[in-house]
Amino acid sequence: MFGFIFKFSLAFMVSFLILSFHLNNKPIFYHLSEIAGPLGTEVQSSFGKSMKRGIDKSKKLGKEFLNNANPKYLDEINSQQSSLNSHDSEEMILEDIKKDEAKKLDELINNP
Repeated sequence: MFGFIFKFSLAFMVSFLILSFHLNNKPIFYHLSEIAGPLGTEVQSSFGKSMKRGIDKSKKLGKEFLNNANPKYLDEINSQQSSLNSHDSEEMILEDIKKDEAKKLDELINNP
């Protein structure tokens, strides 16, 4: 990682020095920017437009995603059909207790 940063900074300094050399009383960078100037602004403008389109699309998708997150109907349980309010629940609990007690008694009988 450190080697990559060192190589990158070294390459940047060398290219900066080369582009700052003067040719016909102007730096080389100035000559290059005269040639590539209009192209550079077009590329920058095109890149900006495509970024704006991408951001707009992602905003739209995000809004659609959040709108679809809310259910269209509510899942409700009718209290008369709910097993929590059933009268049989006490009988079921007692039956489970009786089964557990029977198992424990069988274990005691089988393991003297």
